[in-house]
Amino acid sequence: MGEEDLLVADRIAQEVGELSRIVTSLRRHRGDIAVTHVLVHLIEQGPQRVSAIADAVGTDQSTVSRKVAELVAAGLVERRPDPLDGRAHLLAVTPAGAQLCEHGRRKRVELVASVLAGWPVDSRRRLAELLGRFADDVLDAGRRVSRRPGGEN
Repeated sequence: MGEEDLLVADRIAQEVGELSRIVTSLRRHRGDIAVTHVLVHLIEQGPQRVSAIADAVGTDQSTVSRKVAELVAAGLVERRPDPLDGRAHLLAVTPAGAQLCEHGRRKRVELVASVLAGWPVDSRRRLAELLGRFADDVLDAGRRVSRRPGGEN
């Protein structure tokens, strides 16, 4: 890997970091990020135990349990008996929770569309393609690192 490669990689890392800070800031103004992660995970993966949700969103079970309690109280998530273990329960998104997520997704899409409105359609398509490829490659790199002998690095 040459010096130019490292300079470009540094620029991309800086831009991705800045974009991440901007997105986080926008999300904070629109609601609880942890709640959104839980709802989206349940919509995408179906009913889950708290432990599975905690693993998926990368946090501890006590944090997820508190968020789930808020979601249940708000009518966005419901508890269902676990058919494999009568002592446990699964969490599932209610229609109100799904509607809230869809509303949030629609708002994000509208924001991105307005930001890219002045871009040529080919550039928008290329950006989508490159971002998808970048995300996939970062995920693959993370998996390779976590599979290294000796645990996490």
